[in-house]
Amino acid sequence: MRLFDGLRQEIVAWGKTEGMGWIFVLKTTIAALLAMGISMRLELGQPVTAMVTVYILMHPQTGMVLTKSLYRICGTLTGAFASLILLGLFAQERVLFLGGLAVWVGLCAAGASLYRNFKSYGFTLAGYTAAMICIPLVMQPTGFFDYAVNRVTEVMVGIICAGVVSEVVFPRSLGDSVIKTMEARYGQFAGAVRDMLSGNLAPLEVDRMHLRIVGAAVGLESQRSSLLMETSEIRAHDRRLRRLNSNFLAMSTTLHSLCQLMIRLRNEAAEAAATLTELYAPLARALAPTGEPDTGAEGALRTARRLDELLAVLPEQGEMIRHQYPDSGEKAGLDTETAMELFNRFVREMGGYMRTYAELTDTPRPDLSDSVRFDSRTDPALALLTGVRAMTVILLAAAFWIASAWPYGATAVMMAAITSTLFAPAADPALALKTGLYGVLVGFVAAFFCKFFVLTSLHGIGLLFAGMFPFLLVGPYLSLNPKLAVTGLGYSTMFCFTVSPANRMVYDPVQFLNFGSALTIGVAIGVVIFAAFVPVTGGWVKRRTARMLREQVEIVCSCKLSQLGSRFESGTRDLLQRIAARPNLRDVHDREILDWLFVVLEMGRAVIQLRQDAASIPLPQTVSTGVRDTIARIACFFGRPNAHNHSAAIQAAEQTIQAILSESVREGVSEEAAEVLRRMLTSLHLIRSTLLDEESILAAATSRSRRTTQGETSYAT
Repeated sequence: MRLFDGLRQEIVAWGKTEGMGWIFVLKTTIAALLAMGISMRLELGQPVTAMVTVYILMHPQTGMVLTKSLYRICGTLTGAFASLILLGLFAQERVLFLGGLAVWVGLCAAGASLYRNFKSYGFTLAGYTAAMICIPLVMQPTGFFDYAVNRVTEVMVGIICAGVVSEVVFPRSLGDSVIKTMEARYGQFAGAVRDMLSGNLAPLEVDRMHLRIVGAAVGLESQRSSLLMETSEIRAHDRRLRRLNSNFLAMSTTLHSLCQLMIRLRNEAAEAAATLTELYAPLARALAPTGEPDTGAEGALRTARRLDELLAVLPEQGEMIRHQYPDSGEKAGLDTETAMELFNRFVREMGGYMRTYAELTDTPRPDLSDSVRFDSRTDPALALLTGVRAMTVILLAAAFWIASAWPYGATAVMMAAITSTLFAPAADPALALKTGLYGVLVGFVAAFFCKFFVLTSLHGIGLLFAGMFPFLLVGPYLSLNPKLAVTGLGYSTMFCFTVSPANRMVYDPVQFLNFGSALTIGVAIGVVIFAAFVPVTGGWVKRRTARMLREQVEIVCSCKLSQLGSRFESGTRDLLQRIAARPNLRDVHDREILDWLFVVLEMGRAVIQLRQDAASIPLPQTVSTGVRDTIARIACFFGRPNAHNHSAAIQAAEQTIQAILSESVREGVSEEAAEVLRRMLTSLHLIRSTLLDEESILAAATSRSRRTTQGETSYAT
């Protein structure tokens, strides 16, 4: 019995780890074979279309599959309609038709790059569906209806098979994945809080932690948006999920501002630095009293209660610190006040995050006031550039077809259109295409061996399934590794296209080599163009990203305050998603973008807090004018970061600080007004400290000598 119990435990443990991956591999392969069998039974022209649809759609979580299916239907129908227009306008005019197709694919690639998640996926499908339908019919448009109906039907068969198998065979709820993601994120963040506040993390480790925060926020938003077709209860908590992500971003920004201020105090050997550091021990105990953070809804509530208890004693500890350094001077006093305000704010935000997390298990209540949304920020110029690249790929492939008069040149154009739109939204399309090309080459070899050495000896649909089964497992298995996911997709696509299973199999090595070579050439053209024509890893694109980061500060200086905090936090992180997906912190341009991110988050959050406090009470004329002037000077500086605008912003902040200090000692100031003025002082002091920080990117931007810490690269030349 002990042997069987141990074996059962091993099987259960394997099923929760490696087993889940193998279940996904088997589900994908079964769905692909089912789609192929149904297409052959219906005598559709290209069962391979249904198989490739399955491979593109399948995902470990059921909700992802169903949501992608919905957008694939919309994208496929849009692409079919576009193909009808193109063939109607340019029937039997190959050159004009290919020019129109290039424009359409370019527009779809631009849309795929501009939008996020499944809106992007819809643009992708609309682009390459038109190419798949149009290109074979350019010289014989009268066959459009039958051909289009066949292709759309094959896509629908693939969608249905992927959805049914994903929902029926060991379904995995996306809602459960969201909960696990949040639990893991909280545990990692609690550990990072302890390390960052204690000063144990090296500068590069701090940067990597912030990049993980960016990736976690964007990833959770992607999962949340995929809950549209999810059947679990988590879908009803959409507003709370948005608020949870917003809370997470807000407290991570506060943590960064606090850590930066403490680093400045330590560098200046400030007297209060050591005393302020003592506040971190009770916070660490509140987050993880046993060394590990509590998990689940009950654990989140316990943590929130401990944070509330800590928050209740912080005012008393603050008074003790103030009395401990009564004659420390204006700057030192403001340093202490600002640090305590940031610490209080972080504890409050952490408690709010815990309570929101605990509410995910409660019955959802309609709350129209809680309309937090995740803002996407994409440079339209970069999206347009992506469209131009895709258009260039199509035109180059078309020129190759026309110049060579190769009968399989049309296949190269079709593959170029597929890959250009499919990988346009990738963080680095050139790298994705190159990685996919590796899979295409391996799939080409595997397909040749399978088709001419395995399938030629087999007869009947059952043996056809058995012969292809082990080869079809390879692609989904590779996709389990995020670094090889595109390679797996390239392998599966190439294998299915070149084996081309049908009711009447054709075993023609010459045709096979021509067809496979055309597919490979189509991908290779995409690799060359996306890598050579203003690549996203180049300096110009990254300078554009840094410019858009600075624009975030300009936005918070002028936009309406309603939901401005969540829109600023999410939009700023979204801008960074490209280098968050593949960070190279030793690259001078990536380093510059990351440094601007830290400054923008710190400055933007301080400006928002200052504007909110200024709008909460009537202010004296001198203070009100000073606040407006400071905000205007900050916007001007981030619009054009130079020494003159930098000095003007510092001067405006210092004048406003003096105006508030004068107003604070005036008789008759109410407690509420005094508290608001105190918070405004801390915001202004944080702004001034950030502007004066000699270790930030602002030192390089204003032509000052910038100090670098170990592990950093200096670009202030």
